[in-house]
Amino acid sequence: MKRRWKSNHLFLLPCFVLLWLFNVHLPSHAADTLTAGEIMRDWQFLESPNKIFRLLFFVPTLSNKRYLGIQHMLYPFDAKFVWVANREKPLMDTSGYVNINIEGNLVMNSNNTTSFIINSSKPATSSSNTSLKLLDSGNLVLKAGEEIVWQSFDYPSDTILPGMKFGLFDLKLKEPRNISFNSWQGIGSPYGGAFTLGVDPNNTQQLMIWQRGLPYWRSGNWNGKNFSYFPNSYYDDTNNIFKFDYISNEKESYFTYTTLTPYNNSYIEMNSTGGVSFYIAKPDAASISYGSACNDMSFGSKGCIKQNHTACSSGEDYFYMPRSGHMDSWDYPEDFSLLGLDDCRAICSKNCKCTAYMSATPDGTGCSFSYGKYVAESFWETFYVRDSAYDAVDDTTKNATRVAPKKSEKKFKRNTPAPILKGGTPRKRKNKNMIVIPLVSIAVLTLACSVGYIIWKKFYSKGKGGSNGKQVCGDTEKYIHELGTSMAAIDKGDGQNLLHGKIDPDLPLFSFCTIETATDFFSEANRLGQGGFGPVYKGVLDNGQEIAVKRLSVGSGQGQEEFKTEVVLISKVQHRNLVRLLGCCIKGVEKILIYEYLPNKSLDTFIFDETKRILLNWRMRVNIIEGIAQGLLYLHKYSRLKIIHRDLKCSNILLDNDMSPKISDFGTAKTFGDNESGANTCRIVGTYGYMSPEYAMDGLFSVKSDVFSFGVMMLEIISGKKCLGLYHPNQSINLVGYAWNLWKDGQSIELLLDAALAETCSTTELKRCVQIALLCVQESASDRPAMSEIVSMIGNDVGILPGPKQPGFYSNYSDTTESTILTYNSISADTTLTNTS
Repeated sequence: MKRRWKSNHLFLLPCFVLLWLFNVHLPSHAADTLTAGEIMRDWQFLESPNKIFRLLFFVPTLSNKRYLGIQHMLYPFDAKFVWVANREKPLMDTSGYVNINIEGNLVMNSNNTTSFIINSSKPATSSSNTSLKLLDSGNLVLKAGEEIVWQSFDYPSDTILPGMKFGLFDLKLKEPRNISFNSWQGIGSPYGGAFTLGVDPNNTQQLMIWQRGLPYWRSGNWNGKNFSYFPNSYYDDTNNIFKFDYISNEKESYFTYTTLTPYNNSYIEMNSTGGVSFYIAKPDAASISYGSACNDMSFGSKGCIKQNHTACSSGEDYFYMPRSGHMDSWDYPEDFSLLGLDDCRAICSKNCKCTAYMSATPDGTGCSFSYGKYVAESFWETFYVRDSAYDAVDDTTKNATRVAPKKSEKKFKRNTPAPILKGGTPRKRKNKNMIVIPLVSIAVLTLACSVGYIIWKKFYSKGKGGSNGKQVCGDTEKYIHELGTSMAAIDKGDGQNLLHGKIDPDLPLFSFCTIETATDFFSEANRLGQGGFGPVYKGVLDNGQEIAVKRLSVGSGQGQEEFKTEVVLISKVQHRNLVRLLGCCIKGVEKILIYEYLPNKSLDTFIFDETKRILLNWRMRVNIIEGIAQGLLYLHKYSRLKIIHRDLKCSNILLDNDMSPKISDFGTAKTFGDNESGANTCRIVGTYGYMSPEYAMDGLFSVKSDVFSFGVMMLEIISGKKCLGLYHPNQSINLVGYAWNLWKDGQSIELLLDAALAETCSTTELKRCVQIALLCVQESASDRPAMSEIVSMIGNDVGILPGPKQPGFYSNYSDTTESTILTYNSISADTTLTNTS
């Protein structure tokens, strides 16, 4: 009997543990504060003191992913989430929870993903007396005692709440902090969308909307009460419901707003179709006003920045949203999952064969395109059809199916879908949840106890079971197979830090435990930086060799493709001016690249730093320029694969102990055969300021695209100035424009030179280098020299150089112009251009 009691006692242990979790570790549903040691699980929430806002886990409309966000509880419409913590890192199940860790940081965890520090942009410096509080303003504040460590108002999503500050801060720093608002990707996806609303950095007295980084709409200047092109119809009798204030001094320039007392629950949203929505609410009534920046002619048409027309028609491209009918066929490209509906329109409008487009998924994300015909039948789906395809159908047929709104009613310049509010937990289900949650909790507790009993019975009746030691990670095998490998690394769990195999003879495969040990388990002390691919760590192997470890962020779809590209490309090329890939590690979701460690880090950390730039004299800078040119020449002409880098910039040039340059980051590179010269793409990747005009505007890239980027880098290295700065008091010109104006006007080219080089540079050498750079950034790709010619120009001091023509992108956006040469542009399909000569 005694032995049986002990066994049953073991079986009951999980039940007691679960009961303890339910009763001890959960903050009250009415709590507004989470303290160190407490856990907020998936089914719980924090609530502001007057029950206006809640912090909780939610699932958006038409989605199956879970997010942590702040919900506006008093708004009479369906659930509205004003802030989302994990926009780009959704959870896939209900195992998520939030707590304050021992360092005092706010952390989100789940069973299937690594920990995510919500306040990583501003980590805590002290772990004493740390707490998290949700305020009635909608601000989520992490405090250490009475000191504010971090607050959500400084890192907004798509919603501007009363009292928020947005604009430019810390103006005395080299890179001021910019607080802006980024739209959702679609109605059911909080992922960062195409449109961003913020303060114009070139004119802080006006607001701007950017579409994928390019100017889209402007508000006009602030006049003390309103903006020139901002809506002026949101009034209560004679009082403006939204009262803006502008504050500007030597430290910051920003806007904020308050609302009239009856309208305290009102707010402004940057929506996913490029519009600014005004949600106006008071206790007895509410309304939504959709001020679409370039859709509604009654609002922002005067502020719209003129876009280039396509070659498909002489005028604007119009698309209709039919009330019935369908297209006879659809294509569903896999590469557009991170795009929204307006991106789909931009892509379709640039392809004259594209007759219609729509969202690929119910949550409004991804793109589907049709190249077929519009069929006016009763079968219905939500899509947008080009005017030429719609008009080709006989009007009688359309009338018979009751499509027939007048043409003037159907046309629009940019899509404005019917408003569908982002989902979550509607307030009307509040009482229902209060009943369901306890019942579900009891069911889970009962199930856990039952499972515990079954495990106990099996364990004690049959003894411990063992594995055969031959478990193979299917995901790892599949991924290695996709890379075209013949050998798989199987970590047998023996704890030995050895190389278990090779992907191919050129690239060793490291075990995961080797990398963990080398980086001290990816400690923050070894963290070198963060890129689009993921974090980079310094590591030391057992033999003392220093390495740089690039770890793919879990859930990064773009990073997965970049990982494959780097593995395939860098393992096949070797040159003294290219960073050396030592190997990689693939284990389940872990994808890691191991590079040689370069202690001097990247070129931008020197030339843009006031104190470190003096370490690079003129001769060293010329050597760096020549080394980069040699590396590019190898990629374009002499490597086993013809490679176009597509993202050349100073931060992707690493420096070794001797300050020799090494080109890095090949995740966005493309390869070509000997008879191919370039390609079109629908996925514009790279960095604004370094991209050539034909690539940024039309998706055309070639070796001459890299030449343009190289020319921009040359000017940065010579001048010590960033390419996108403003370098003329009366004109909005960037570094390229500044150099071009000095050259064509015959002014002293020494004005461009970094002051730190005054004593080590001759005027003749300077003029020659500037002339070479201007030849590289000429607007027409055919006018730019090839890298073989550039290497010859740099190495030959006496050759006569041709005169440069006008460069591309030499002018930044100016408030005095109605249009800009920078346009959002994209191509609908990857098409290789073959050189037939």
